[in-house]
Amino acid sequence: MAAPQLQLPPDYYLTHFRDLLAVLHSRYHSVLLPQHLQLIETFQQLPITAQRQWVRLLNRKGLVFALKDVEYVEVPDQAAAVAKLLQAGLLDKPSSDEDLADWLQRANKEHLLALVELASGAANPALPLLKKSSTKPQIQQYIEQHQLLTPASIQLWSEQHGELVALRAQTELQYLYFLYFGRFETSLTAFTLRDLGILPGSGFKQEFQARYTDRDQALAAFAYARLKPELQSLQQGWKSLDLLAQEAALRQWQQQMLEWPEPLDERTRLQREALCTALGRLTEKLLTHASADVALVDDAHRQRAALTQLAIGFYQQSASYPASERLLRLYYANRSDPQMAEALQQQLQQMLENPSCDDELWFARDFASRKLQQKPTSDLTDFLRSAATITLDELYLGQTERGAVHFYRQQGYQAFHAENELWLSLFGLLLWQPLFESEQSAIYNEFERRPRDLSSGEFYRRQQPLIEQQLALLADPAVAVKQLLKTYSAQFQKANAVFSWHPDLATMLPLLVHGAPAGVLAKIIRQMTQDFRRCSSGFPDLLLARESAAGTPEIQLVELKAVGDSLRRNQLTRLMSLRELGFAVSLMQVQWWQSPDRVYVVIDVETTGGKAENDRITDIAAYKVQYGDIIDEFSSLVNPQRRIPYFIQKLTGITNDMVASAPLFSEIAAKLTEFIGDSIFVAHNVNFDYGFVRAELGRCGYPLQLPKFCTVVQMRRAYPGLASYSLGKLAQQFDIPLHNHHRAAADARATVELLKLIQAKTVVGVVEPEAMADEVLEAHR
Repeated sequence: MAAPQLQLPPDYYLTHFRDLLAVLHSRYHSVLLPQHLQLIETFQQLPITAQRQWVRLLNRKGLVFALKDVEYVEVPDQAAAVAKLLQAGLLDKPSSDEDLADWLQRANKEHLLALVELASGAANPALPLLKKSSTKPQIQQYIEQHQLLTPASIQLWSEQHGELVALRAQTELQYLYFLYFGRFETSLTAFTLRDLGILPGSGFKQEFQARYTDRDQALAAFAYARLKPELQSLQQGWKSLDLLAQEAALRQWQQQMLEWPEPLDERTRLQREALCTALGRLTEKLLTHASADVALVDDAHRQRAALTQLAIGFYQQSASYPASERLLRLYYANRSDPQMAEALQQQLQQMLENPSCDDELWFARDFASRKLQQKPTSDLTDFLRSAATITLDELYLGQTERGAVHFYRQQGYQAFHAENELWLSLFGLLLWQPLFESEQSAIYNEFERRPRDLSSGEFYRRQQPLIEQQLALLADPAVAVKQLLKTYSAQFQKANAVFSWHPDLATMLPLLVHGAPAGVLAKIIRQMTQDFRRCSSGFPDLLLARESAAGTPEIQLVELKAVGDSLRRNQLTRLMSLRELGFAVSLMQVQWWQSPDRVYVVIDVETTGGKAENDRITDIAAYKVQYGDIIDEFSSLVNPQRRIPYFIQKLTGITNDMVASAPLFSEIAAKLTEFIGDSIFVAHNVNFDYGFVRAELGRCGYPLQLPKFCTVVQMRRAYPGLASYSLGKLAQQFDIPLHNHHRAAADARATVELLKLIQAKTVVGVVEPEAMADEVLEAHR
């Protein structure tokens, strides 16, 4: 049965648009230009049916629409409404390059072929033949290559296939959206998502101030907001361009930069820097490819030099990291040029004496020692070489942090996968009021879940007294913890875009506050308020805690690196900074082993269907296995409280009569949970059985989170090349008894034999737990 469709109230879209205009007119009147005020007035003077038609079009994707596709019940006379919109200049016939590109992108294959037929016949009958079997992208390419899409051809198509209209006043409308949302938007989808419950309002504030009160500041910010999607479009299509087209595009951006407005606020300045840095990186990509293509121009050396200067020019427009790093590397690569060598020294001195952030300072120090003082290895290499090794059970492959937490808890630690979330939560809970509730909080509408000035230093500058008042609480850990837990209780699970509600947060926060070196947390949080963009990430994976002799927690921070992982620059910076601040910080390299002491629970279930969220278990069997021997077993039929489909009865032999007197799953859940314990969950196609058992236990209030071992996957690895890896075929292949296939006990017992076969093929490396513990503890001393 199909879900009932949501019935939207009459004039739903129109009401939202009118509300938006009312907010803009009252709150942002001072930053509106005459054309924006004219747009609002023009719309308000339209008949209501014309308003409805235009607003419905605004909430659809695209610019060009066939009128027959946009008919609405609330617009009974579409022709009259469209006539009014054409007269008001809010609609027009498709004619601009943007209109044509939009139609070409969104037209279906049938419409494209119709255009080709009309345009080729009228313009050039000698055009090469286009096969009707061509794909849509091939037809689009054909139309572009032969320039078949013109205002005249689209008008001809419109006359024969249905009238087309194009939206107008889009730049003015986008500015209005920008003032309200603070970012580049093309529709009011957020309101619809709110009303559907998908994107509920934040609920932080009821009264909002204007995002901008200075018109020039607002216009400059809007100009850079519009540039971002343009650059993203270039980045997405970069590989499809040849080298000459790539250079031409970058030269065009270079010329456009001359017309960019001066940023008048910190957020806009950072947006400009990000654009320039991205353009520099694209230029370096081109430089790399052009250097390999000596036939690109007659003088390849001159071409490389020109592209190098182009990249440098982009980076010089950004005063901070990471553009500063790219500049330094380019100067160093071209240091044979005296001017480049001089620029190298000046840039390095600037980064060492006045760094824009810790990342820049650590990079500059490392660069100076390696490149200029001939230090043989980098700080990163030295740090990696200093790492000890932690050996984890290979069942945690892909779940490294979870495996490490389990290991450290076995050694007597309180251990948590904390990463950035712990520090973000400390930041968010300590500064909840200035972030979300104060009058100065830069939250400007109901959809924003974090202050808009958080990415710049404006957050700290605007609310310094209140922020410092909160930071002072950290001087007394007991007072700070009391306040943090009070805020935690009051705001628990309130959605925000600063931190998420970690399940162990209420336990981790007191450990961190009491165990941190004196005065250090206030310094870290202050740095986050001043440069949240750079200082809110890169924190170590794990928080470890043990009680000291004095009864206070001793904490350690651990970063894990498994095979294939890389240590990013911001992670290295954070680890070294935390170590300098007095934290016990370790980098642990992870290696894998297989423990011979593992306890496995091999499980099979039979069910009423294939979906764990809807269907139920009818039969379950479990065997506990250690050292290859079955040491315990559990089995039961289960009353699914619904009829078993006939075809499943035929498959399994389990009938409705057989389960009628069987226990409900809720009646065996406690015993099954105790039986499973913390074993390894084994099954043939493990996600199926695990999903059903977890769903059934979850309904009874028993969470299930265990390592999984799939005998299908492991048999493929241990015995590759077999014709089939189904349980029945494998049982035949390896002479495993399977007398009652598709009953849980029989299938689980056969799966036990598969587990033995897999273990026989697996090389087991044994590391004594005591040796591992000594190694880890030594690394922390």
